[in-house]
Amino acid sequence: MAASTELLDPNFHRTLVYIAEHGPEGALGLVMNRPINKKLGEAAETPDLPDALRDTPVFRGGPVKPTGLVLARFQRGKSDEELHCQIVADPQELIETPKPASWIRAYAGYAGWSGGQLEKELNERSWVVCRPHTAMLEVPVPPALWEAFVDEDQRWRKLLPLLPKNTGLN
Repeated sequence: MAASTELLDPNFHRTLVYIAEHGPEGALGLVMNRPINKKLGEAAETPDLPDALRDTPVFRGGPVKPTGLVLARFQRGKSDEELHCQIVADPQELIETPKPASWIRAYAGYAGWSGGQLEKELNERSWVVCRPHTAMLEVPVPPALWEAFVDEDQRWRKLLPLLPKNTGLN
């Protein structure tokens, strides 16, 4: 979901949030477009971090527990518009069970809503519900990522298959 243009809360202004968990007790989300320009090897305070994860990009995940790290694996489904997220407690699990068409990210904190709070904010139109897309996982983060998702005109999705896979080489 994308923060509406009217949402001025500095924690969420112009953000794109992937809702990883949602139920009667509340919701947990991860901000997708706020990199902190650090790798996990720089941000983690543990010497036990596997070498394979040291270059994982770290993002500001949200205002809840901002000094804690959340590890997540995103996996593409049958199309670029089908994206699944798995929160992982043990970093070793990310290495021992690699998955095809997946991305690993680390988040400093997360976004959280108590039961019914997110629904209330959706009714107030603080958020624009949008389908996820693998474009949310591009590194570096495209400068207009939020704008692309908050806009009701989603024609850009049809153009993605026509673009080169690594636009950074152009």
